[in-house]
Amino acid sequence: MSPPIPEAYFQTVFVLDGAPLPLPPAFAIVTAFNPMDEVLPLEANTIADGQLKASLLTKRLSPFLAIGQSPDGSHSEPGWAFQASLESALEIARAFHQRAFWWIENDQLYLIGCENSEPIPVARFSDRLLP
Repeated sequence: MSPPIPEAYFQTVFVLDGAPLPLPPAFAIVTAFNPMDEVLPLEANTIADGQLKASLLTKRLSPFLAIGQSPDGSHSEPGWAFQASLESALEIARAFHQRAFWWIENDQLYLIGCENSEPIPVARFSDRLLP
């Protein structure tokens, strides 16, 4: 059994770049940085990020940049937002060894643990979007 999802995940705020407007009614945000919370060198994270983006493009999922960060900006991780089924998003997050990923549906932000795939309601997504 994996450790619980760190509390810091539940405080995450987001910056989107290149997002379609209006936002899709349902989409996922997945990062490839720091798999299973293991802090990796920037070079390794950058390579994994490129592999994630390439995988999403190959699947024709039209990703757009979604940066998740702590409210004070002291920690941030780029990720990719994309429209897919919840099951497909879970497969992608698991393939990149993530503890969890974000699911947004009708402006509700959920944290989905990759181990048990249970959606945990967090907040309204629009309340977590930075300008």
